[in-house]
Amino acid sequence: METYEFVAAGAGGRQVRGVQVAENEVALDRALERKGLLLTSATAVGERHSRSRARLTRDEIVTFTTQLATVTGAGIPIIDGLRGIGRRLATPSGQELVERMVTGLEAGNSLSEVMKPFPRVFPPIYSASVRAGEASGALDRILTRLAKYLEWARAMRATAVQALIYPAILACAILGLIAILLLFVLPKIMGLFPAGAELPWQTQIVLGASDFLRGNIVVVGVACAALVCGAISAWRVPAVKRAVHGALLKVPKLGPLVQKLAMSRFASTAATLHSAGCDVFTTLTIASETCGNAALAASFGRAIARIRRGEAISKALEQEPQVDPLLIQMIHVGEKAGALDSVLAKVAEYYDDEIPRTVKKFLSLLEPCILLGAGGVVAFILMAAVLPLFQLYENIG
Repeated sequence: METYEFVAAGAGGRQVRGVQVAENEVALDRALERKGLLLTSATAVGERHSRSRARLTRDEIVTFTTQLATVTGAGIPIIDGLRGIGRRLATPSGQELVERMVTGLEAGNSLSEVMKPFPRVFPPIYSASVRAGEASGALDRILTRLAKYLEWARAMRATAVQALIYPAILACAILGLIAILLLFVLPKIMGLFPAGAELPWQTQIVLGASDFLRGNIVVVGVACAALVCGAISAWRVPAVKRAVHGALLKVPKLGPLVQKLAMSRFASTAATLHSAGCDVFTTLTIASETCGNAALAASFGRAIARIRRGEAISKALEQEPQVDPLLIQMIHVGEKAGALDSVLAKVAEYYDDEIPRTVKKFLSLLEPCILLGAGGVVAFILMAAVLPLFQLYENIG
């Protein structure tokens, strides 16, 4: 599928501009013809170019969704409501996005269709929910639920970032201290000793590391940059990402946190989509893709394949050991009661309550590990610098 910016002639010869997703220009021409428009020109802009100019920040998406829910609930025509929302947006890129959506609506597209060219702004859960809301006639209720979901997702990201800020600062500070000791402090101390002086083995190790670092600083920098680029490239390989995510699930203290975050995302996404009226396969597929862990997404994918063959959701998930048994048990209860969306919402709330406690447990282990590990390295470097001084004083004495 390709994203096209088009110009078409409408009723009475009026010019209509818009954005449309189509297989090719022939398919675009036919789609516009069904809407009573005659294609004049079309340009394939591509997803990257399309989103480079028209976008919303995460905070703006939450506000946009809330305002859109209010507009639809009040019975205001969607085009008029979008124009009003666009005028209140602070960024030109956001205003351009809304303008292009309005143009698409004026061309006869549905709201979900005009969102398709902007997958980075409106992810699959968003477009699927809107499409289900349009079909059910409950768009305002679904948009309200979607806004709450986006607010929850933003809060979860903030919690994760906040939890990692202190350990990251601590690690960077200690690495900086080690670099200063190796590059500047230790060489000055070694200048006090005559050439060829016998030094303790600890000092010889650290001095060798210092000489190598100072003599090959460019090589070390290039190697670090190459390592980072290689890691980024490897991370884009699905098999590598699955392996790393699977390994993270097995790390003590960290594994339960990673699992609960993924289970919470899965349950919240599934509850939002199921309550919007999406079918079970769309719900589970999108929820698995947005859980944030490639290994668990693969587990959910295998379970979905079994569900397509006729197995119950809970029965299919039981065969995946990486999926939390609590989630499986709650889904089983929801299936029996016929209230899957409400049960998923409750289990998501449970995980949301558990995540802060799990974060505290993880940090209670991580921070001492950083201090002990990096502190041990600093202590070894300082010992290597001090031991020759004691040796020098003994010789003087």
